[in-house]
Amino acid sequence: MSQAFAKQKTVERADARTVAAAFPQNTALLEFAKISKINSKAKGKEPKWGPKHYLAFVVHAGIGGKVRLVNLGEADIIDKAIAGFKHSVADSAAGSEESQRAEISTYTRKLYSLVFEPIKKELGPVKEVFISPDGNLNLIPFEALHDSQGRYLIEDYTFNYLAAGRDIAGFGKIKEKAGRCLLMGNPDFDMSGEEKEIALTRLGLNRQNENQILKARRSGEMRGMRFAPLPGTRKEIEAIAGILGSEKAETFTGKQALSDVLATRRSPRILHIATHGFFLADQDITAFADSKDRGITTVKPLPIGKYDNPLRRSGLALAGANLSLQTENTDASDGLLTAEKVLGLRLGGTELVVLSACQTGLGDVKAGEGVYGLRRAITQAGAKGLVMSMWSVPDRETQELMTAFYRNLESGRYSRVQALRMAALEQMETVRNRYGNTNPFYWGAFVFLGEAK
Repeated sequence: MSQAFAKQKTVERADARTVAAAFPQNTALLEFAKISKINSKAKGKEPKWGPKHYLAFVVHAGIGGKVRLVNLGEADIIDKAIAGFKHSVADSAAGSEESQRAEISTYTRKLYSLVFEPIKKELGPVKEVFISPDGNLNLIPFEALHDSQGRYLIEDYTFNYLAAGRDIAGFGKIKEKAGRCLLMGNPDFDMSGEEKEIALTRLGLNRQNENQILKARRSGEMRGMRFAPLPGTRKEIEAIAGILGSEKAETFTGKQALSDVLATRRSPRILHIATHGFFLADQDITAFADSKDRGITTVKPLPIGKYDNPLRRSGLALAGANLSLQTENTDASDGLLTAEKVLGLRLGGTELVVLSACQTGLGDVKAGEGVYGLRRAITQAGAKGLVMSMWSVPDRETQELMTAFYRNLESGRYSRVQALRMAALEQMETVRNRYGNTNPFYWGAFVFLGEAK
């Protein structure tokens, strides 16, 4: 039996007691669910389903027989606050004034009141929390929420995100040797096909490497998109390489930041990619849902060619991406590392993937299913841990936070999740000194998901 198969079966069989037994001492699990309430008294044409609510299940380590349930109220109210938070962050990214920073604070305080305050009593003295969001709760970093005194949750809690609470039952089940760290950034998005051939030759690679492992189409809706250069990411990669050391890490930037390189590397200990992320909106297929005609249920067929594999609708841009986007041929996907391609990566021994890219935590959100995007694909490819951003962070602050994160990692004093938390706290102080405030736009975007050790 393969390690991956054994892990899958362990996770599938896990119940509340198994999960509680797997958590470290003095920790707890927050598992959220977005559900519709049933109106059991509905008659005739009265709606049988009430408004959706968010529920929070709290499980303490070693106490799986006692699951606490907290009803957080109507989901629409919480989702509107999340949407307001996202818009205020986007305005801050566009260079808005102090009023926008105040707006972010308004929503982070409101979300604290709606989502965290009701469950704080159930957590008790626990300060390390495993958290499995649902619905739009996937789109906010809990660390950035703050109470009425302006104290952020990151100052008191460590959050480790999970796709599902039972995932922890599979931690530590994969024993595969990891290779050298792999750092990629500042891709030459405008690289031509001829320049790629030269780069492949210099690297001793050929196109078969990618064709065999990462072959996949791209979404036709991407035609016309264009990625702007990210020169600041080169400094980020150089700083991280300096911390890790050349004997532990190899770097690929500019024309060498190729998806072909990823196809030839097996289980790098750390995979760090600093580039643009891309996300297309969910496709509306309601027009082709079930319909009833004289009591007979029929299903309208989906038009051929109009609907993508959802895994082609999110990904990362690497060298040569813009050339691929100039053609209508969706087979032209050089430089576009879609979530579908990520599934072909060999990350079984990889301890950590860091996506230092724009909004890599986002994706299509479905209640009960979580986020379908890069983070799910990377987990499925075998990576044990993942650091990703919820929104675009300016180059300088990203470089500073990432440098602090890797310094913390290499010190050996922190787990991976604690290394990120300490880096964010350090960045908060830098922001306070630089801008005279603690706007989470600059320090709160990055979250950790997976195995923390």
